[in-house]
Parts: sequence; C-alpha cells; structure tokens
Amino acid sequence: MIKIGCPSFGTDCGRSGIGSYLRELLDRFDDDALAKEFSFELIGPEVDRNHYLKGKKNILWHQVEGVDGSPLQNFFWNQFSLPKLCKERGYDLLFLPAANRRLCRKAPCPTVGTVHDLATLHLKNKYDFSHAVFNRNLLPYLIRGLDHIITVSQFSKNDIVRFAHVPASRVTVIPLAADHKRFFPSDNIDLLKTWMKEKFDVDGPYLLYISRLEHPGKNHVNLIKAFELFRDETDIPYYLVLPGPDKERSEEIHSVANASKYASSIKFLGFVDYEDMPDLYRGAALFVLPSFFEGFGLPVLEAMACKVPVITSNAASLPEVSGSLSPHFDPNDPVAMRDAIVAVLGDEKNRETLAEKGVAWAHNFSWDRTVQETLEIFTRIAKEGKKQ
Repeated sequence: MIKIGCPSFGTDCGRSGIGSYLRELLDRFDDDALAKEFSFELIGPEVDRNHYLKGKKNILWHQVEGVDGSPLQNFFWNQFSLPKLCKERGYDLLFLPAANRRLCRKAPCPTVGTVHDLATLHLKNKYDFSHAVFNRNLLPYLIRGLDHIITVSQFSKNDIVRFAHVPASRVTVIPLAADHKRFFPSDNIDLLKTWMKEKFDVDGPYLLYISRLEHPGKNHVNLIKAFELFRDETDIPYYLVLPGPDKERSEEIHSVANASKYASSIKFLGFVDYEDMPDLYRGAALFVLPSFFEGFGLPVLEAMACKVPVITSNAASLPEVSGSLSPHFDPNDPVAMRDAIVAVLGDEKNRETLAEKGVAWAHNFSWDRTVQETLEIFTRIAKEGKKQ
C-alpha cells in the first residue's frame, strides 16, 4: 500500500484548469480496485473537501485551514509545515498537483509535482513585483527539488528543462483529456438554443471562449476587436460569449467590451457551474482560444469532443494540443483572428468538416490513460524512495 498526500492549495477550489485537473484525477483515484494499492489523502480546507470529495468513499481528508491567507504565509507553510505534516501522516509520497504555484523544496518522502506551465516566465506584467521575483528566482529552484515532474505538453517540458535546469529524464509528459462521459455531441440544437436564451439571455448563434478574465495574457481584448471586424462583415447577429471569473486587470477587458459598437452582443457570464459547461460548448457555432500562452488548453479538447469547430492562436502549446487540422492565427493580430473566424463560419461545409475531425482528434486523448501513467510514476518514485 502506497500512502499519498495531496495538497489542494493552488487549485482554486475547482475554478481553474488546475482545479479541473485535480478533480478529474480524484474522480478516478476513488476506485475500489485502486484502494487496494493506494491510499490517497487530500490536504486542504473544508471548502475543498466539499468540492473535490463529495460522494467519494476511498479518499481521506486532512483538514488544514488558512494556508492561503497571504503569499508569505503560504510559502512558509509549504517549506516548513508541509514537510512536518508528511512525516506525521506517514506518507510514502507527496503529490503536488499545482507545482507551478505551490510546492516545497524538501520533504521526508519522495515528491512528485505537476508543473502545468511556466507562463509566468513568458508573460510580462502578469504579476506584481514580489510575485515576479518569486516566479523568476525561487520557483525554478523549488521545482528542481522535486523527485519527479509531471507536465502536460512537450512545450511545457521543454520550458521546464530550459528554465529550471532539470534533466529531461526527470520530466514526464502526460497530456490531459476531455471527459467523454460529459463532453459529447448533441443533435438537439433547438433545445440548446432555448436553454441559452433562458439561462444566459443569448438569443442567437455565438462564438465561445472559456477562460478567466485576465488581461493581457488571455487576450480577450484582441478577440473582442476581431469579433467587431467579423460582425462588420456578416448579416448574422452573432454573439460573443465569455464565461469566466474576473481576475487580474479584468476591468480593462470590460472597458473595451462596453465601448464596442457590438457591446450588447458581448456576454460576460461569470463563473459557470460545472454541470452547465457541456451544453455551453454544444450550443456554440465556434470555439476560439486566442490566448498568448497555454501550458495545455484543455477547453480545446472539450469543445472538440462536443463537435464544435475550434480555432486557436499559434502560441505555446496550442498547436500541439489542437493538432494540425485546426486553423491557427497570430494572437497579436485581430485581422488574422477575424480571417480565421470567417474561414470557418463563412463556409458551412468547412465548419462541419472541422467539427467532425475535431471529435476524432479529441478521442486520441483519454483520462484513463492519463491516470494510468500518473499512477505508474507514483509507484516507481515511491519504490525508489524506499530503497534509498
């Protein structure tokens, strides 16, 4: 039996890509057969237990409150209290699912961390000065202390090897996937139209981009500009639907949208419930991911699995995740983004072909395989740790 501790700090209680990653893993770790080989214990506040462990019977919980009260408090807890907790709880392995945000340098047991990306080293003005210093100086140092690193794309692995100076042999790429039990096509378009009108006041076809509202990294402003250019060329009253919570400099995104001549067609939905996400994808005419940087970009595969055509920027890992068949554009160029939108929505045959091929592409990725490969890493690193 391998006892694994797993802190939930840095996962935003499920309201982020990292939170979705942890939830998908825990859903599959909670398995009767796995319970004979692994004992998982989630470390975190009660709010995280209520979100991640609802309905689960095989995953334990150790309550820790108040760790994320401030960046300094969080840092010291991870460096001193977490290693002590590992010893007290008798963990054979410490798994850090948000290791590009929260991690400790040393622990009394082997450590495996998932470093989703090093976006903070690529995007200027993403954080204030103190965060920038931590991300550029301390974060690579802390990453080097992990016994093994999981990451989600070859692009991110290359970054980790380059910036954290970690041998490539200590970094394993394990891609994410869409949950095909939740994300799948629907033929009942009329029902989806009615639902969107009643639920979100969207009464017409729409372009969709799901992301936290963070400027400039998530690139909402250029998407809004591209949407304006697109609407200038079409008689169809498309909406631009932008779900996601307000984050850094979101007021600048709202300001640009409010100033647009198509402001009434730009819908900010805020945080959308987990249960509503599949239908939000299914009803879209097109999914656009214009981000300047993504370590993976899971919404790409979720949209494809729902048979929605997808276009993305050509930045970071997005061409790797979306495949060669999806149109890509320069995220700095609203005109190029507009042209990619027109190429799909202006040609119904092309749109349908892209949607069909997207479904097939999404099925190349599997959460079951992600979990299997993750558990293989856990087993190997835990056994190696016991031999030392």
